[in-house]
Amino acid sequence: MNMDNGLIVTESFNYAKETLLGKWIRWVIFIICGLPMALFPFVFNPEKIANATTFSWDLIPWKEIAVLFLVAFLLSFILSGYLARIYRGATTPPEFDNWGPLYIDGIKIAVTGFLWFIPMILAFVLMVAFAIVGFSSDSALSGAPGIGITIISLILMLVLAIIGVIYSMMGIIRCARTGSIREGIRFTAITETLRSIGWVNYFIALVVLFVIGIIFFVAISAISLIPYVGDIVQLVFIPFYTVFSARYITRVYEHSEPQAAAPDVMG
Repeated sequence: MNMDNGLIVTESFNYAKETLLGKWIRWVIFIICGLPMALFPFVFNPEKIANATTFSWDLIPWKEIAVLFLVAFLLSFILSGYLARIYRGATTPPEFDNWGPLYIDGIKIAVTGFLWFIPMILAFVLMVAFAIVGFSSDSALSGAPGIGITIISLILMLVLAIIGVIYSMMGIIRCARTGSIREGIRFTAITETLRSIGWVNYFIALVVLFVIGIIFFVAISAISLIPYVGDIVQLVFIPFYTVFSARYITRVYEHSEPQAAAPDVMG
């Protein structure tokens, strides 16, 4: 069954509007959850370090950076928990409520997504290890053998990264709908889902989403060049793309179902 990507894009765009426009409490929660990372440029100034005559670790505000990352990490589960409700196929935008279950869902979604990239991380560690050995003069694998193994490890890492991207998207939706991390990493079950969608349909859908993402973030990046105002604009508009992409990939997933729900195009 071929997918109408144009219809899915339109429906997802309208869904994002319905989720955020006029629903200021939802939008403010998204902004608050994204605020710690938005504050990062204000506490860490690379230009100050670059202009210093000598490098000093004291120039890096480690305490402030650690606090921002910790707060961002904890708040991220609120957003992923909310997205889990979108992944379940709610035709009406969900609310930020029942905070306990929402937070637990967010943790499950985050863990599921992370597990899909563990093989890539291990391949990266392997690549770095072989790179160090390959350029070491006193190693048995120095020179061409070490460099060759490093290149093979790099290729393996890229392949595993692609697999992680392809499968993690369907995996987190499966996790959201079953409530099980184990179901979210079932390779054979997700492969069957992808077959039901159609590999060509799925790759085209990912390309469409990727292109829209590039256009969106290029525009946002251009605006972010405006001092202070740009950072605020970026913080305000990223939630729109976040909801859009969650709904979009959910509609793609639903094409694996025997009787996918008809898109509810909201005005």
